[in-house]
Amino acid sequence: MPPPRMSLCYICGKEFGSSSISIHETQCAKTFLAQQEALPAGQRKPLPPKPQVGEGASLAQRNEAAQQAYEDQVMVACPGCGRTFSGQDRVAIHMKGCKEAQQLPGNGIRDCIVPAGSSAPAASPA
Repeated sequence: MPPPRMSLCYICGKEFGSSSISIHETQCAKTFLAQQEALPAGQRKPLPPKPQVGEGASLAQRNEAAQQAYEDQVMVACPGCGRTFSGQDRVAIHMKGCKEAQQLPGNGIRDCIVPAGSSAPAASPA
């Protein structure tokens, strides 16, 4: 039996069945906004807009657009090395051991969290 066709959520990056993706996206948006409200004002991100694809777009094209939106608008990049993470809590843990982030002013941990789509400093050659 072929695997079920799954749709990618542009907010959380997880896969869901074609009949449940619209229900999930509504709940995921509420969860995303609640998580953002818990963050300090300077670290909050707006709800990413749903990617626009044409009416005749295939599932693969829709998933590619959703993946790109998730990576560009939701993922958080380490300001030292540019590696991306699913949330500020994950990047903060990473930054404690990131050599490039530790070289930033103030160790980069508190005020240097940038969205993945922003330009983060490139990693220095080792």
